[in-house]
Amino acid sequence: MKEGTRHRGTISYLQRVEIDDERWNRAITSSGFALVYAQSWYLDACADQWAALVLSDYEYVMPVAFRIKLGFKYLYQPRFCQQLGIYSEKQINAQIIALFLDALGKIFKLGDYAFNEGNLLGAKKGFEITDNTNFTLHLTPFYKELKQAYSSNCRRNLQKASHSRLEFSEDVGIRELVLLKKHHDHKRQADEHYQDLIDMFSGMKEAGNVNAYGVKLGPDLCAGAIFASNTKRIHYLLSVSTKAGKESSGMFFVIDRLIQMHSGKDLYLDFEGSNISSLARFFEGFGAQAQLYQRIRFNNALGKFVQKVISVRPD
Repeated sequence: MKEGTRHRGTISYLQRVEIDDERWNRAITSSGFALVYAQSWYLDACADQWAALVLSDYEYVMPVAFRIKLGFKYLYQPRFCQQLGIYSEKQINAQIIALFLDALGKIFKLGDYAFNEGNLLGAKKGFEITDNTNFTLHLTPFYKELKQAYSSNCRRNLQKASHSRLEFSEDVGIRELVLLKKHHDHKRQADEHYQDLIDMFSGMKEAGNVNAYGVKLGPDLCAGAIFASNTKRIHYLLSVSTKAGKESSGMFFVIDRLIQMHSGKDLYLDFEGSNISSLARFFEGFGAQAQLYQRIRFNNALGKFVQKVISVRPD
């Protein structure tokens, strides 16, 4: 593996400044699993630092997010970045995956990394692999057909929402929604956390396609969510409901309206999980289908020493 050089059949490690954004994003969006998480503008906003593994002149690409502490570089999975992995418009077979895993282990001695749904790994020596569940809904059918797949519970909640006189808004501010999250988070965090979210999502909105939608009960915002999208997927990133929003089934209303807006298009609504059964039922209620993706953790002998010295663990 060579750093900063490109040879067919050889994986190159490119620093952020060496990456050609146009070619990079084209490789991501032309792949079978075109996740917004791997696009350059998105990673610039959510990753502390990131670089790339590139094979055959951008035919296969893999983003890697990392941190450096006391001079040691370790791999981590950024928040709001559920899956990364290998991307290509060509087939990604076991041999390609093995090449990238080998390169990953040579660069990083300690790491935590989530591959995408198109990169199922199997057993790999030196890597702890866990299975995770994502839920996606293909929006190609028209709304009437999509709604027929809603669960009875979902239908009841939408009926409740319709009786609550909720007003849908496509013009919710990032700051407004995050501050609502701050005041109604079930596990309140430090003020700096919410300011970081405002800065991150605002940066994404300026650089890419990020929108906040919500519903109001009278003059007050009672539920809302932030979504990031590209030409193939809409990702459900963050949501919040007040007590009134929960009582009026506000989030059911938001998701249903989003489905109405984009039905009949060749898009996937990506719910971002979940392994949590209650959230899984909520997503399945809209007809979403479970998808498997895998996450690896590794920590070789040097990595264990590094972990002890800098007191970090794969998140």
